[in-house]
Amino acid sequence: MNTIRLSDDKDLQVFMHPLRQRILTLLAIHGSMTPKQVADSLSMTSSSAKHHILKLVGLGTVEVDRTALINGITATYYKRTDATVSLGSVEGGSRAALAQNLLKEVQDGFFSQDRVLEDEGGHFRGDMLTGVLHLSAEEADELIGIIRSYIASHEKIGTKTLPFVYSLVAYHA
Repeated sequence: MNTIRLSDDKDLQVFMHPLRQRILTLLAIHGSMTPKQVADSLSMTSSSAKHHILKLVGLGTVEVDRTALINGITATYYKRTDATVSLGSVEGGSRAALAQNLLKEVQDGFFSQDRVLEDEGGHFRGDMLTGVLHLSAEEADELIGIIRSYIASHEKIGTKTLPFVYSLVAYHA
């Protein structure tokens, strides 16, 4: 997986725009979409959706997936790139603002409807966990390695898979 490093304030502003974050989430959940499909999902104009998608293309977080002829018009489908975005060189205040926006999006999605922990078949549907773990340095390294590996192996849409939105914050107290 590639890493996109946000190195300046301009890149950060493009990435942290709230509509663009919602577009990235939509693409992660649904796979490839046209600007019209994005616009319909987010109640915006197609031209505005395309503008924001092209900003993300310029950043490298979105790419053209394919084109298709629909009713005589060539539609372009966009998808998220297979990349991780690194905020390592972004100044602390901007990084904190972006993190707060991302966490708020996940939290808002979680609370946007009544959640049940399990569906009728007893399968996990959603939960929010908080607490404190007591780990050695080696155990902390192992835990983050397991989490990153699991996430990396489950980021692509597959047959019989359901999208689960997550946010994980862990730090040494």
